[in-house]
Amino acid sequence: MRSETPIPPDCVFCDIVAGRLHSEILFEDERTVAFLDNTAVMEGHTLVIPKRHAADIWAISEDDATAVMRTVHHMAGVLQRVLEADGMTLFQANRPAGWQDVFHLHVHLVPRQDADHLHRPWHVGRADPVALAKTRRRILGAEGTGSAPSE
Repeated sequence: MRSETPIPPDCVFCDIVAGRLHSEILFEDERTVAFLDNTAVMEGHTLVIPKRHAADIWAISEDDATAVMRTVHHMAGVLQRVLEADGMTLFQANRPAGWQDVFHLHVHLVPRQDADHLHRPWHVGRADPVALAKTRRRILGAEGTGSAPSE
C-alpha cells in the first residue's frame, strides 16, 4: 500500500542525507541516518530517517521502514547507555493532523529522566469497550486486513 513520494526541492532531511546541510550525525548506514534534533526537547533528542525520501508511513517501503526501526533500536541502546536515560519516548508523526511538521518520515528518540519537564499530550482513561468492539469489526471487515501484510 505504498505510494511514491515526489522529493520536494526544500526537504531539509534530504539535504542532510546529501551533505548539503550540516547536522550532528550520530550513525549512518546504507539506508538510514540518525542525527541530533536541532530543536531538541531533551539532551540527546535524536531523529532517525530513511535516506530515500518518503513523506510519511504510507509512502515508505517495508524494507526502508525495517531499516529505520533497526536504527531506532540501535540508537535507543546507545542513548540509554551513554546518557544513562531512565526511559525513552519514541514517536513518529504523519501528516498535519498527526502533528508532522517535516514531511520526510522520521522517528524521534527522546531520552527521558525521572521527573523531567515533559508531559503526556493526552490523559489516559479507559475506552468504551462497545466502541472498541465496533472499531475492531470495522477494521477487520475491511478488505485485506486481519492477516499478515502481503508482499
